[in-house]
Amino acid sequence: MSKQAIWAVVIAIAVLGGTVWFFANFERVPDREWTGYSGEARRNGFLAAERLLDRMGLAVRHLKTPIELRELPPNGTLLLPARRNALAPAERERLLEWVRGGGHLIVESENHRLPDPILEALAVGRQPVKDPGQTQPTEVRLPHSPDALRVRLAQGQTLVAPADSFRVQGKSATPLVHFRHGRGQVTALNDFWFMRNQSIGDGDHAEFLWQLVRFQPQTAAVWVFDDPQKLSLLRWLADNAWTVLAAGAALLALWLWRIATRFGPVAPDPQPARRRLLDHLRASGRFQWSAGGAAALAESAREAALRRVARAQPDFLALGPAERGARLAASFDLPGAAAERVLRPVRDPTPAAFVDTMRVFQRIHERLARR
Repeated sequence: MSKQAIWAVVIAIAVLGGTVWFFANFERVPDREWTGYSGEARRNGFLAAERLLDRMGLAVRHLKTPIELRELPPNGTLLLPARRNALAPAERERLLEWVRGGGHLIVESENHRLPDPILEALAVGRQPVKDPGQTQPTEVRLPHSPDALRVRLAQGQTLVAPADSFRVQGKSATPLVHFRHGRGQVTALNDFWFMRNQSIGDGDHAEFLWQLVRFQPQTAAVWVFDDPQKLSLLRWLADNAWTVLAAGAALLALWLWRIATRFGPVAPDPQPARRRLLDHLRASGRFQWSAGGAAALAESAREAALRRVARAQPDFLALGPAERGARLAASFDLPGAAAERVLRPVRDPTPAAFVDTMRVFQRIHERLARR
């Protein structure tokens, strides 16, 4: 058996063994992968809470515009999240009048750095907490709830309500207050995170939502107001990144000031400097050299030097080539090679040869100028 056949058998055995080992140690099994919400759950963060309350026998309605708040049912319950920018003063006053008439308002407080006209009108204050620590589940005991509930509530600020209100005290803050307002009731919380789609299934969150609604036992309808303006990028930047925006605006103003045209008297134009003839000659020579005219320049200089020699020595043109070379060498103290260079046309000189040739022609001119 040839060596190639042996190697083929070895490779086939190795591949077969690896295949058997792979299928003996691995198998294909189904796996779940989180792909995020889609459809209505992606657009409505309270969809799970709404369906929970619907299964508990309550009529649930999702509101998108402030105009729909004018149709709130008597003795109903309204879930009002933060970022309620679309509510005009007249709408807010109508909402508070509905609460005084017997409605139950469950409201999420705004951040303490932002205004909250509704809570301010209800005399609920908000104070920051210096060291809230990690958000741990808070044990909540509601007056009508049979058991204590463990709920994850934000501790970044504490709520301050009237003295006769019910309070839930967390580790470092008061995240929930409940009090009567006229014939109605108000429940204010630091956040609504526990009732959103991604967390309502954790711990006792679903039971906690149901017990909040049961603060008003005769409630037959629950409405959820979801202001679409809370998703505005500009509003989010103004609320959370105003320092960066201010710094960017300052830098932009400084840059505009730097590049702006200055006003004032026009500075006079400088007087044009008159160039010497030598400057023009140098410029012309540099142009000829850059354009490949070195040979033409050298040949023109050679002819000028020969014409001047002929004027100084009239018999120079009548001499033969050898005698001319000897005359140039003797008259101008030139080496034999330099004298031959004067008599021979210049063709494609290198930079060094061009400089040496020009030096020879300049020496001839200098010697003739002394006579």
